[in-house]
Amino acid sequence: MKHFIFFLILFFLPASSDASDRCRDYIPDVRASHALYFGPAFPYHYGIGQIKQESSCRDRVTAFDQGMGPCQFMPSTSKWIQSLMGQKLDPYNRSDACRMQAFYMYRIHKKENWTKFLWIDYQIYNGGRGTLYNEYKRAGKVDWKSMKASCNRKTIVLKSGKKLDFCEVNYDYSQKVFKYGKSYQIMPDSIPFWGGQNDIN
Repeated sequence: MKHFIFFLILFFLPASSDASDRCRDYIPDVRASHALYFGPAFPYHYGIGQIKQESSCRDRVTAFDQGMGPCQFMPSTSKWIQSLMGQKLDPYNRSDACRMQAFYMYRIHKKENWTKFLWIDYQIYNGGRGTLYNEYKRAGKVDWKSMKASCNRKTIVLKSGKKLDFCEVNYDYSQKVFKYGKSYQIMPDSIPFWGGQNDIN
């Protein structure tokens, strides 16, 4: 009963006082979806930070690599998540996308993250588990700086001529999710974001 009351309190908390921030409109859906899978104490504000990083909180956006909607699911990933959930959902629909995001992040946290730290979850979401785990093994410890130093992912050249270094992309991703998420935080983190040999925040 206490958890149910806490969930209701969380659900009806005000989204934000900054009317110019469109990410505030995502807060009710992200909060409810993360509470559904992780429980009401989960620091859902990082889910907002993730959506801000993925799409700047835009519903109908499609990226150059075919990432879809606010959470930028690839078409194959979207179909796979929907098959696991047993539901037909629209990655461009805000409510559906937030449910898919929370479901997928919970699955990553329980089945793929070999630590208790959220930064690992988000970097798996962005770049996959296998490469990240190999960087951990080369580094010899769970540590953002050491693992980044052991990273040797590819670099591609975009049509614009700009180089895209996938080491920078993946290791910047957790930093940005943390930074953006903190601006929506209203309660203490129940799960540590950073951790390992050395904290970097």
